[in-house]
Amino acid sequence: MVKRCKRCVQTDTRPGIKFNEEGICYPCISHEKREQIDWNARWNELKQTCNLFRKNDGSYDCLITVSGGKDSTAQVGLFKEKLRMNPLCFMIDNGSWTKTGRENFYNLSKEFDVDVMTFTPSVKKMEEMTRKNFFEELWPSKYWDSLLYKKPLEIAKKLGIDFVIWGEDTSYFTGGGEWKETADALKLVDAKTRITYQKLNVIFLSYYIPWSRYENLEYAKKHGFKTLEDTKEWKRSGMEGFEFEQVDTIGYLINQYCKFVKFGFSTQTELCSDAIRNGKISREIGMMMVNKYDWKLDEIMLDDFCKSIKITRFDFFETIKKFINEEVLEIRGENLRLKKDAV
Repeated sequence: MVKRCKRCVQTDTRPGIKFNEEGICYPCISHEKREQIDWNARWNELKQTCNLFRKNDGSYDCLITVSGGKDSTAQVGLFKEKLRMNPLCFMIDNGSWTKTGRENFYNLSKEFDVDVMTFTPSVKKMEEMTRKNFFEELWPSKYWDSLLYKKPLEIAKKLGIDFVIWGEDTSYFTGGGEWKETADALKLVDAKTRITYQKLNVIFLSYYIPWSRYENLEYAKKHGFKTLEDTKEWKRSGMEGFEFEQVDTIGYLINQYCKFVKFGFSTQTELCSDAIRNGKISREIGMMMVNKYDWKLDEIMLDDFCKSIKITRFDFFETIKKFINEEVLEIRGENLRLKKDAV
């Protein structure tokens, strides 16, 4: 039977996750330890780092990776308004934009008067690699993710920008095998790539501030950010309660459904766990939401994904069947569900 953290709702099937003897996951333990961190000291450290890279000739002094999401708006605002930096914002085109995401993307540039460089990968290669990784590993976002981590470093080096900023250290916050917090975001890439870009200072902003998706949302909305609920563009199945998350793309979240197929958890597990840690919902509510929504696959998302890599729904579900984790999942009616609701 799948077991969940006794404090949040994260499952023990997440790759790399650890629980202590009391059945509490390391992300919950790490979140609790945040109260012991001297955030003023870390903030001062960040300011000193900015002073080292700040330029006075009007050229870019840092590169910030962005999207059409709330966190990007909050990050850019912090570096422009509080740290007085002149960033070049850099984005990897996801090829599957929502109208809301596009509007947020342009609003970010206008609101903070920043330049944004967009890299659009070869559509043909993206299609081929996404299809290949879906069929072979049920990891459709693998190629795009690799571009997301490496391309900003390549561009920064070519443009003579030595300071690169990422937002959240996702692996540390969600329990993907990282148990020691670090500011060094070069860990996102392989050893060979780290050597290539070792002279760059690549950081996680979440190391220096008490990162909160909810505070980021509040700040972003004050600066023109819109959720899918605000625009009424799309009510996504499986994302109930979190209409402010991943608003910029249609098909990318198919990768989250693939996690459910392989590991028995998806977006609701991750977001509800974070909401519980931040006191936004109770564990009881979190369990209800996970059991009700975590297994769902949105129809619009599915159609967009299949169209993007030129496969049929039949192809999609036949591939899904090959990767079903039969130890924890079963087919109920027409849907995949956990064999027994975890507690």
